[in-house]
Amino acid sequence: MTTDLTTLPQHLPRPTPELAQSLSPPQLEEHRTKIASEVRIVLSAYFQPHETEEIKSGQLAWWCDSLEDWKREQVVYALRKWNEQNPRLRPTPGDIVKLLKDARGKAEAERMRLSKPAPEPQRAVVTDEERERRKRIVDEVMSGYREKD
Repeated sequence: MTTDLTTLPQHLPRPTPELAQSLSPPQLEEHRTKIASEVRIVLSAYFQPHETEEIKSGQLAWWCDSLEDWKREQVVYALRKWNEQNPRLRPTPGDIVKLLKDARGKAEAERMRLSKPAPEPQRAVVTDEERERRKRIVDEVMSGYREKD
């Protein structure tokens, strides 16, 4: 079994929503800024040794790279969920992406379960007698067209 996402059937949703692809460069920059702000707020609750601005900037870029395909509201939800479940552990971007993908997978599975198409009605079995009756009707109609010519 392969894990190559390019071979997924078209009707299956991607594990990540790919939001960043639909944003213009200014919109993407604004989106990343909002994510960085949310991450900065949450991480401030955890003890952090003194880090240089370069390190902090690099860490926020890493977070933004990992989370830019998710809506800000989804990121906030996952950050808060992590804090509820692991109040003493500082999350990594991978931890938050895992929570987001798990939630997305559950929601998509439920959506697909609810949207199953109704079963096709069973077609009546056509007997030989019915087939003959239909043929006579078609012959009568067609003979009327032939006589008009």
